[in-house]
Amino acid sequence: MRRGRSGIYGASHLIRLDLIGRLQERGYSLAGIRDLLAAWRDGSDLTEVLGLSPDQLVHAEEPGAPATADQLARAVPDLVPARLADLVDTGVVEACGPDHYCVPSPSLLQLTADAIDAGYDADRILRLLETLHDAVETIADAVAELLAERPAAAHTDQLVALATRGRGLLAHGTGRLTIHALGKRIGITDEEDVAGALHDLLEVDDR
Repeated sequence: MRRGRSGIYGASHLIRLDLIGRLQERGYSLAGIRDLLAAWRDGSDLTEVLGLSPDQLVHAEEPGAPATADQLARAVPDLVPARLADLVDTGVVEACGPDHYCVPSPSLLQLTADAIDAGYDADRILRLLETLHDAVETIADAVAELLAERPAAAHTDQLVALATRGRGLLAHGTGRLTIHALGKRIGITDEEDVAGALHDLLEVDDR
């Protein structure tokens, strides 16, 4: 908000500015931060859609309370409880205690629910999730192998800083590469008109 020539910022503005600064320190570009903030904004409604509170959408290594099977059933009733074991096998949710499940990627859980709601076969979606899981494991193995090959001249603090910063860059970078590759596969050449290109690709007679 601006009053005269002076900008007046509320608490939410200051929180966002602090977050942007910390992301820049970790190596994110402003364009990348914009994408992350957009995803964060969209995710603000995600917890309500899934019926989970923000502190339940966590990985086992993160603070917070995991979700119960009943909560997962509300999120993806076509898979839970009948196919909960299959969902766990894909890595989208992880067992982290008796009747408790951690969700490393709420976005993938939401994508799963949306795709099934749109009419895609649950078996097909599970196969896609398995493919994603295999790709992630391959990336993780390659990065772990690289970390194990410590450069002789590097200092430990330098490598720790690189690995810490690199986790965020790796997460964001692999996502962007996937979007880029998908665009080429399905013929999206104009990022400004993604919706139009997808409409042309998927156009059917709904009448």
